[in-house]
Amino acid sequence: MIAERRDAQSIRHAAIGQGFKTLRTDGIEKVINGVTTIEEVLRVTQGDSEGV
Repeated sequence: MIAERRDAQSIRHAAIGQGFKTLRTDGIEKVINGVTTIEEVLRVTQGDSEGV
């Protein structure tokens, strides 16, 4: 997809479709498991709005 010069959103959706987890999605799982806080996840993933 990169060689085809596809846009970032298309690459992201394809990766997620193949099992890729965003940092925010992984962080939310860690919040659910009591490993971290939602505040910390939001702080470090402020540019990643997908998965919320």
